[in-house]
Order: sequence, then structure tokens, then C-alpha cells
Amino acid sequence: MAGIIGALLGFSGALLGAWIKSQGEQRRWLRDQKLASAAEMVSARTNIYEFRSGSKNWTESFEPSELREWQSQLQRRRAAIHLLCTRDTRDHADGFVKWCWRAKDEDETIRALRAFTASLRKEIGSK
Repeated sequence: MAGIIGALLGFSGALLGAWIKSQGEQRRWLRDQKLASAAEMVSARTNIYEFRSGSKNWTESFEPSELREWQSQLQRRRAAIHLLCTRDTRDHADGFVKWCWRAKDEDETIRALRAFTASLRKEIGSK
């Protein structure tokens, strides 16, 4: 009887350890997905801004399909943020994207980016 109880405790411990490890891996995966989505969203916005504010010669060197791809990337990453993040971070992502389309007020865009970044950092536990 003692052997069976010992075996059950050992098996239970192994299951608990496996579950704890999988939870940690899941949290890391989720954190990585949030970071990648945010980075690609900001990168797409930067490309759009550079395209819109560049000189005529500079903008003529790009294909219209590149702008469409950046816009699509921005929206895809925004969707990922909506699926993975908390309400506060989603709201800040929406604010940032709103100001991305209003390229005329760079100060508001930067404020929106800072708010989004701060919210994301708080959510993932980064300082």
C-alpha cells in the first residue's frame, strides 16, 4: 500500500511539474506574440509616415503596393493586439492607429505611441 501511495504522489508531482512548465511556456509565447505584434505595428506606422512625409523623388521610388502592404501590416498587427491584449492596451493601440492615419499631427501620434507602449509594458511586466 505504501508503494502505491508513493507512486501516486510521484506521478502527481510529475503531472504538476509538467503543468507548471507548460503554463510558463504559454505565458512566454503570449508575451512574445504581443511584443512582435506591437513592434510590427510601430514599424509599419513608421514606414507609412516616412512615405507620406518624404520628398516627391523619395515617394516616387516606392510602389503603391508597398504602402498598401504597410497599411495591411498595421491593421493585421492591430488585430493581433485586439486578440491577445487587455482592454486598456487595445484602446491605446486604437488611439495610436487613429493618429497614424492623421499624419499631420506628429505630437499627438507620439503621445499615442507612448501611451500604447506604456500600457503594453505594464501588461507584459516590463519596466
